[in-house]
Amino acid sequence: MNDVLLKGILSGSQAFIGPEIVQFDITNNCNNDCLCCWNNSPLLGEFSEQKNEEKECELPIDLIKRTINDLKEMGTKTLFFAGGGEPFMHPQIMEVLRYAKECNMKVFINTNFTLIDKKMAKDIIDFKINHIHVSLLAGTAETYALVHPNKTMKTFYKIKEVLRFIADFKEKKNQHLYTPLPHINLYYVIFNKNYHDIDKMIDLAIELKADSVEFTPIDIIPGKTDVLLLNREHADEISSKLVKQSKRLDAYNKNEPVKTILEQADNFLKRINSKDALIGKYESCTITAQPCYVGWVFLRILSNGNVTPCLKAHRICVGNIYKQSVKDIWHSEKQQMFRQKSFTLDGKDPYFRMIGNNPDAKFGCLDSCDNIQINIDIHNKYKEILMGNRKC
Repeated sequence: MNDVLLKGILSGSQAFIGPEIVQFDITNNCNNDCLCCWNNSPLLGEFSEQKNEEKECELPIDLIKRTINDLKEMGTKTLFFAGGGEPFMHPQIMEVLRYAKECNMKVFINTNFTLIDKKMAKDIIDFKINHIHVSLLAGTAETYALVHPNKTMKTFYKIKEVLRFIADFKEKKNQHLYTPLPHINLYYVIFNKNYHDIDKMIDLAIELKADSVEFTPIDIIPGKTDVLLLNREHADEISSKLVKQSKRLDAYNKNEPVKTILEQADNFLKRINSKDALIGKYESCTITAQPCYVGWVFLRILSNGNVTPCLKAHRICVGNIYKQSVKDIWHSEKQQMFRQKSFTLDGKDPYFRMIGNNPDAKFGCLDSCDNIQINIDIHNKYKEILMGNRKC
């Protein structure tokens, strides 16, 4: 955060520095069919079949590199490879990662980890990748097979084996190895088929010497994946378990050289215990408490080249990198409009019906926000100045 960022926010729509973080969806192809997924869940039925053409989208390496070069010139510091597909399904993913690090970017990867073997893991270590978010959805092999219908318990054990391989380097680092190692985050979408694994998920994180564990509630497709929603008994059980596990990790970390942190637990609990959580709306206590600043610090580039202004705005296109430079898109009228509207955040504005996965939502931001932590961080730093400037 800096005064140049603040100057842009105070302008109402302009940005005088490039996005701090850019998510790249370099491919929409995925080898998993997670029950909770908004793209590949078998619960989607015909809805999923209609998206088959989108699943074939993949950004070419030359366009990726050119865009990374532009972002570097704009001052972008962090690239997040994630999105509607599995990044390691891209045939040139290792070259993409290597190039991003050569451009001095912080590199985050969100992956199901099924395609990574020990050789690739060693390359990732050698590239000095910063963060790996491992989406497992389970703390045991049995639950893993249940929530991934096209996978078996064998896949779970293979993932554990490669993560142990990385953990071995962490132990060596504490002795004599000084190569920077990736931060391993075990990332769990929680729903009614895996909520009972909370304790096992923490057990697994400790066993694998993961740096952090993070939980988020399922973002549903109404009429499709809403059958996976938590009920009040589930939420109460999760809350009780997380309080106990948080205390457990506090005690564990006092005596261990490799710490395992429970990330954003308070925010997760606030979301699953919010008044509308049982119908898949988690942000009634978070979104309306402050303006949205994401339009000044973030962009998402989809696998078809479309650029969207936040993680949930995949139906709002502010440009396309096949047709425009990312710099032109960042300063475009469409991006400026998003900044203006998101800062005011008028829930009655029909513009916000385009946010999220529910086409019938009147204010999609209230369902689920994946950029909420960015907003909280900016708001806490500048709230006295920014709230005084807000026009509601």
